[in-house]
Amino acid sequence: MIIIEYSYLSIKKKFNSDKDVIIIGRPAEGREVDLDLTPDTTVSRRHGRLTFADGAYWLEDLGSRSGTWVNDQKATSKTRLVLGDRITMGQTTLIVQRVDNRLSEMDDVRVTQPVDVKEGVLTSTVRATELPSNLLLTEEPDISTESIRRRLAAFYELGTILSTVETVEPLLKIVVEHLCSAIPGAQRAALLLLSDGELMLKARVPEKARPSVSLNLAQRAIEEQEAFTWRRDEENQSSQLTDSIIGHGTQCAMYVPLIWQEEVLGIVYVDNFITGDAFKVDDLRLLTAMANQAAMFVKNHALQEELRHQEVIRSNLLRQFSPQVAGHLENLMKERGDLGLGGERVEPVTILASDVRGFTALSAEMDPKDVMEMLNQLFGACLPIIFQYNGTVDKYIGDGLLAVFGSPNPDPEGQQWENAVQAALDMQHAVYRLGRQWRGLGLPVYQIGIGIHTGAVLQGFIGSREQMEYTVIGDTVNRASRYCDGAGKGEVVISSAVYKHVAGFVDVAPKIIKSRHPDTEPDLEAYVVKGFGTRALGGR
Repeated sequence: MIIIEYSYLSIKKKFNSDKDVIIIGRPAEGREVDLDLTPDTTVSRRHGRLTFADGAYWLEDLGSRSGTWVNDQKATSKTRLVLGDRITMGQTTLIVQRVDNRLSEMDDVRVTQPVDVKEGVLTSTVRATELPSNLLLTEEPDISTESIRRRLAAFYELGTILSTVETVEPLLKIVVEHLCSAIPGAQRAALLLLSDGELMLKARVPEKARPSVSLNLAQRAIEEQEAFTWRRDEENQSSQLTDSIIGHGTQCAMYVPLIWQEEVLGIVYVDNFITGDAFKVDDLRLLTAMANQAAMFVKNHALQEELRHQEVIRSNLLRQFSPQVAGHLENLMKERGDLGLGGERVEPVTILASDVRGFTALSAEMDPKDVMEMLNQLFGACLPIIFQYNGTVDKYIGDGLLAVFGSPNPDPEGQQWENAVQAALDMQHAVYRLGRQWRGLGLPVYQIGIGIHTGAVLQGFIGSREQMEYTVIGDTVNRASRYCDGAGKGEVVISSAVYKHVAGFVDVAPKIIKSRHPDTEPDLEAYVVKGFGTRALGGR
């Protein structure tokens, strides 16, 4: 089974399937798809294909217009998918939430119980939390020096090999291969990890074989935190092995829980389908010691991966915010462990919207590279000012931007209105200075209009856990855009609601913003800010 979470704009959905072939795209007449990415029109009709083969899911592009990208790398050939992979198709982001190894068409993604284990006995047990140094001591009185050397070598070789592995998947495979080679009677081995309370098969030897694991015995090892050897009850065993026993039956097995610092991560087991006395107590002790060692490496890799994952989230998320706001969010992440998706209604919040006046006409005859360079200079001048006044950049919209004051960090001193107006005036001064430079270079001069409004918004984090962004929505945001539309070149226009909070500090002139839709929207009363304190727009 594969589970994929995908998002396009504010749309977020989940898809799961255990089909061997999955077509991704947008349906058309006579052309069905399995994973429908409508309404993203940048996705091709038959954009990509997922195929299950050799125990894994493989992704390939089907000649789409925009290509298929896996972890920011263009997929030019079949690409194997693993947990956490980020796929981009058009403007849709897909995250692999779960991908399970399937053993055959008859197997469920959860481990089934293919052998009868009700009639059997436990021949030896060991506490799974016993120290490896104690476990490596043999209990056999006549053991040879060579046998002791092999036991110690098997333990330390595993640690040496695992220390060189950088990802979890090959690490798990190495563990089961080493267990089979280190335990003389082991014919099969497997490693299963707990995921949402379920044991999921992650590695096995032989790779093509069906798993002979017993969920009853695995659960017992986990609940008791005890390693043990199990064998069939000889009194109930037939005198001659049948084809069924040879193919599926287990004569004896050793189960060991993977535990690191009191956390149970999963289990490992080895078994033998020929004889019931294949394992001695020292084999169980060695297997337990190696399982403890493997658990440490598995947990370490999981922690490293989580740290890398959190760092990606932080770097993607915190670039929107000023250092002060970023610090507030960092503290929230430390308290909660993460910032979750979702939203809430907050009031008041102040929205600043800015836009280049006459951008289309000014840029029509320019080289696209020059247009982008000038916009980057413009945003580069405005962004530090917004951050200076504790604002947050919600989004860039072509040649405009939307900034938020009073959110997502608290505003206990009520400075958001003053900060927003001060930031707007400073932005106009900065753009005026840029204009003089552009004029000297013979370039068109961009001028911006700014509108500010305050009120209630819905704020929150949208996207996916791996790629989420802070945003605000609501009528307050729409109104701020209308005030921005009514601002002329170089003007800062504020609403009556904002003026109430800054009336004692600003020099203004009244203005009426005519509605473009008088039948449904009224004209807006507004104020053009001429100056704030000792600063005036005319005194640049």
